[in-house]
Amino acid sequence: MKLNHHAYIIEKVSDDGLSVILNFISQILEIEKDPHSSPNFLHIKSNQLSVDEAGKLVAFNSQKSFGQNGGGNKVALIEINGAGHQAQNALLKTLEEPFPNTYFFITISSVSLLLSTIKSRVETYSLAEFLEKFNLTSDTTGGGIGLEVNDSTVSVKIVKHFLGAGLAERMEIAKKMAEDAGKEGEDDSSKLFQFLHDIEITLKNLEKIKLNRHLSKDELKTLITVREYFADGGASKKILLEYLALKLPILKNL
Repeated sequence: MKLNHHAYIIEKVSDDGLSVILNFISQILEIEKDPHSSPNFLHIKSNQLSVDEAGKLVAFNSQKSFGQNGGGNKVALIEINGAGHQAQNALLKTLEEPFPNTYFFITISSVSLLLSTIKSRVETYSLAEFLEKFNLTSDTTGGGIGLEVNDSTVSVKIVKHFLGAGLAERMEIAKKMAEDAGKEGEDDSSKLFQFLHDIEITLKNLEKIKLNRHLSKDELKTLITVREYFADGGASKKILLEYLALKLPILKNL
C-alpha cells in the first residue's frame, strides 16, 4: 500500500482509535499481524518526546527497509503529549528529508503544541477525519469502535461533574486527578490530556444546544495554556488543574 503523503498527525486518539491505526499500519507494511513484529516498524510512546527518541526517528528514517530487497514500506508511530524544541527540530529535519516508502504517524492531544514548521509538513486530522479519509471502519478492526466523545465515557462524566461543581469540590477533583496521574512512579499525563480535550468538546457542544452559550476567548486561552504546560515535564499537574478549576465557569445542569 502506498500513501499520497509521508506524514500524518492525528489529534486526540483514544485507545480504540489507536487499535485502528495499528491495523492500518499493518496494511501499509503488507503484513497480517501486529506491526510490532515487523523490523520495518518503530513505535515511540512518550509523554514528552526526547532528543534521544527524535534521534531514533532520524536513524529509522535513513535505514533501508528489511525484505523485498530493501524496497518495502517503513512506518513510525509516535505517541506523544508534547515535545521540547530540540526534539521538535530533530523531528522536523526527518520530516523535511523523508526517505522513499517511509511514513510517519504522530498522535498528540493538540497540534497546537507543535512548531508551525512541523505542521506545515504534515497532514493533520482528528481521529474521525482520519478514519473517514482512509475509509477505515469497524471491519478494519474486527469490531465496533467509539469515534465520538459521548456521555458513556468515564472522562466526560468527570468533566460534567467538574464543570458543575463548586470551587471546593473542584479542588478535591484536581488533587485526586493529579495524584492518579503519578501513581505508576512516572509521569503519565494521557488521562489529563483526555480530560482537557473532553472539557473543550463539552463546552463546544453547549454552543449547539444553548444558543446563548459560547466557548469564550478566555476559556479557550485557559485550556490552551494548561495543555501547553501539561506538555512540560516539570510543570505541577496539581497546580495546573487548580488553575483550571479557578478559571472555568461553574455550569449547572449539564
